[in-house]
Amino acid sequence: MAKELGFKQGEYKEAVDYFKQKINIPTKRWNSLKGAMHTMAFSIAGAMRADILLDFRNAVDKAISNGDSLQDFRDNFYKIASKWRESDPSFDEKMKKPKYGAWRSKVIYQTNMLTAAAAAQERQARELPDVFTHAKYVCMMLPGSREEHKAWNGTVLPVNDPWWEKHSPPNGFGCLCEKEFISKYEMKNGLEKETKAPTPANDTSNIGENWDYSIGSADAENQRLKEYTQEKEEKLFKKYPEARKSAKIESSEKQTNKTETELDLSKIKTVKAKPLSQKELQAEQAEREKNFESIIQEARKKGIAYNEAKNLKKALSENQIIEKLGAPDPTPGSCSSQALAYIANKFGFDVKDYRKMKSRVLFANRNTIEQIVKSGGFEANNSNGFKNVETLLQHVEPGKEYYFVSSEHATIIRKMNDNFEYLELQNKKIKNGFRPLTGDALEARFGTEEKSDCRDYLIDIEKMKNSPKFRELIGFFNTQE
Repeated sequence: MAKELGFKQGEYKEAVDYFKQKINIPTKRWNSLKGAMHTMAFSIAGAMRADILLDFRNAVDKAISNGDSLQDFRDNFYKIASKWRESDPSFDEKMKKPKYGAWRSKVIYQTNMLTAAAAAQERQARELPDVFTHAKYVCMMLPGSREEHKAWNGTVLPVNDPWWEKHSPPNGFGCLCEKEFISKYEMKNGLEKETKAPTPANDTSNIGENWDYSIGSADAENQRLKEYTQEKEEKLFKKYPEARKSAKIESSEKQTNKTETELDLSKIKTVKAKPLSQKELQAEQAEREKNFESIIQEARKKGIAYNEAKNLKKALSENQIIEKLGAPDPTPGSCSSQALAYIANKFGFDVKDYRKMKSRVLFANRNTIEQIVKSGGFEANNSNGFKNVETLLQHVEPGKEYYFVSSEHATIIRKMNDNFEYLELQNKKIKNGFRPLTGDALEARFGTEEKSDCRDYLIDIEKMKNSPKFRELIGFFNTQE
């Protein structure tokens, strides 16, 4: 996770889902909401007008969904703040103070980004209780880190230890501490060792006001209550069928107000790229190697372990690769790195992607994806996600396979007998493999929308073949069994 500026989540879907379920609540003061109430509520202290609060909500939502930098968010903050200043003289006075706007925008950005990331990591780990049995407190040990939090650094406890209920980070405004989940494998092989809790479980003296709660536990309770409400609603519908009918009519009316998606993939014609000269190909390859190297350096900087990709003893068929990678995933891996693992196996490397958080976040990061496709690939940046898809699919030649990113999902696509297909590797209920790529699939699987701020990408996988840096790159998500 990036620390102060340039925090990027990109494809971090759980963080997006966590934030989207919040409701807007106007508050006068920063401490009006208590503890775990923050997992269900979005508020900006002093933003009492619904329209201003909604503007801030949309700005934060965009930052989490698209991986906006602090500067991106700050630009939006000043636009919204101008409206706030008109309606609130006290805020106008504050904004006249040097650096107040920069400080306030950073607090809003950092607080929402870090808590969403913490909730996302908790959701991932809680889905696999038999895999992630312990957690470690990680303090960044920066000059500004709280001394008490530095003392907690390296604490390893079972995930159900009572200490986490009050001490799961972040533990205050500006706190950059993390909770790193440890697998049963790491504990069994002595890679991590359990410690004692550094303070009594209920001692909150070194935690910021209203930060003494576990985001994961509160979020899990919110989800449980949502399921409980749905069960009660279903029982009500069974007893009173007319209530279900009324609900369906209301839902239908909402759907009618939506603009229907107009995308007929069968009408998309291939636009063949102009062949490059030998000199142009060499320049493109050199640029791609440079881009791969920048990702490698970022992985090393983040301390992601390297596991060299060995050659396969025997070439695998397409179905064998799908069976190998599409098996139940013991860790919540990234769709992006799983697609890259498919490419690696196609190229003859024995690679799997069951790596945990830091590796997943790096390869799901929009910046990383852009580096992968920037040299030799295609980018689409329309305000309509379906237009992005239409633009990219024009470059898909029959018989070739492509690394493809639309909205929230990355995978492999191809064109067979004039029909587009995408590779599913993460379905737990239905057999994995290539499936028809349709408008419905784009909406349901990729999260593609008409109104979209995302940049989407496409690159022929053959562009990565025979690349020394690509082989090195895949070692940062390759999983050692």
